[in-house]
Amino acid sequence: MQTDQMKVLSPFARIAAFRLAVAVIMVMSGCHRSGDAVREAVPRNPKEAASQLQRVFESAPPDLKRNAEVASEAMRKGDYESAVVALQVIRSGQNVTLEQGIAIHHSAVAMEAKLVNAMDAGDENAKRAYQLLKELKRN
Repeated sequence: MQTDQMKVLSPFARIAAFRLAVAVIMVMSGCHRSGDAVREAVPRNPKEAASQLQRVFESAPPDLKRNAEVASEAMRKGDYESAVVALQVIRSGQNVTLEQGIAIHHSAVAMEAKLVNAMDAGDENAKRAYQLLKELKRN
C-alpha cells in the first residue's frame, strides 16, 4: 500500500519534498558564515561575556561605551549587581545596534548561569543580583 502512495506523488512533489528535506538539514546543522558577529556563540561565563560586550561597544558613542566598560569590569570582578545595573542603563539607551543588543543578552544569560550556581551555594549577593537580572529581562 505504501508503494502505491509513493507512485502517486508527481515528480514535482518529489522534488519539493527533497528540497524541503535539504533545507531542514541545513537549518538544523547551523550553517552560517564564520565570523558572522550576529551569530557569535553565547559566552560560557561572565568573563567571556565581558570581553564580547566590550568588543561590540568599541565604536559606540562615548556614553554607551563607558557604560559597557563599567558592565564589563563589574562582570570580570564578580560584582554582578553593578553589572546588571550598567546593562540596564545600556539597554535603555538609544541607538543600540542589533549586535550590541545581542551582546547585552549574552551577558545576561552568562550572568544568570553564574548567579544560579552562586544562589545554590547560599550567596545572598547572588540572590539580589538575580532579582535585578530578572527585572532586566522583564523590561
